[in-house]
Amino acid sequence: MQRLPLFYIKPGMKTFEEVIDANGRVLCGKGIELTEEYIKKFEEFGVKFVTVEGHPVDLPWEKTLDEELQALEARFKGITEENLLELKAIVREFLIEKYKEGEK
Repeated sequence: MQRLPLFYIKPGMKTFEEVIDANGRVLCGKGIELTEEYIKKFEEFGVKFVTVEGHPVDLPWEKTLDEELQALEARFKGITEENLLELKAIVREFLIEKYKEGEK
């Protein structure tokens, strides 16, 4: 699943969850293949993001798991305190799980 700004939503993508407007109205159900009409309706109702199945778009601000893990290593370089190393291990585990979830 991937939460995308409406700008990146294209016909043929499938919703991962219901699309709801700011007033709580359901505009589209889960598992629906999106069309131009749906996308226009989302724009009209002020929808900013839609969660779709898979990971169809590489967003410019997203990093790969390897990039995230390298950044984590760089942040903790030279750290020897046990409690901080435990924190590093927790963050590493979180990142790995986060990327596994994104693959589903």
